[in-house]
Amino acid sequence: MRTGFKAGAAFASSVVVGGLLALLLGGGAFAWYLGRFDGPGMSAAHAGGVGAVLAMLASPPLLVAMLLMLYVPLYLMIGVKQGHARALQQVVRAHGETLSQRLASAIAGRIEAMPRTYGALQRVPEWLTVETLSRQLAPVLGESKALSRAIGFVLARLPLSDMVAHWQQTQGEFGAAAAGAEDPALRTMLNQRIGDALQDAATPSRTIWWIAVAAHAALAAVGFYLTR
Repeated sequence: MRTGFKAGAAFASSVVVGGLLALLLGGGAFAWYLGRFDGPGMSAAHAGGVGAVLAMLASPPLLVAMLLMLYVPLYLMIGVKQGHARALQQVVRAHGETLSQRLASAIAGRIEAMPRTYGALQRVPEWLTVETLSRQLAPVLGESKALSRAIGFVLARLPLSDMVAHWQQTQGEFGAAAAGAEDPALRTMLNQRIGDALQDAATPSRTIWWIAVAAHAALAAVGFYLTR
């Protein structure tokens, strides 16, 4: 419950930041730019009549205005995305090692239970879904959206097909174990890969914010030049 509260608070704070940026930067820049339409650089806006309206609709400044308006929902979307990343960070910080071990054990158990035929093992990634693994880990780690996102994050970045193929090759070289028998090497490999993936999840980047703000500022500068 404590981890879920922290994850929810981290998500909410990122969404609030995105909303403030959408209001102040997105809405502010758009309102400032609309005020530029009364400037000396927009002669078509002062002409009046249908011709002036058509001229403005086809003008680059209006296109810039439409692009600036899109930054309002864009900042909100980035806030939600960063919120998910920060919520995931809280889950990894609190239960990263346990989640890595339990998830590796759950995935390994399903692989070990499969027949040792090529076709059956290649279907393992199709049978490993977020829902099934979440239900399997729920008695130990509980149920939460943040945990499901952590599992989904790992599954999206885990090269299961390549790992299963490599494991099957080593089984052929050193002798295949009976179906259902635990393989320490497989579990160690999965634990290491899952740990690396969770480590990436624990360090969300703010680069997307800086890219969005820089692109926004560049677009506003273009608009200023067009309406000067």
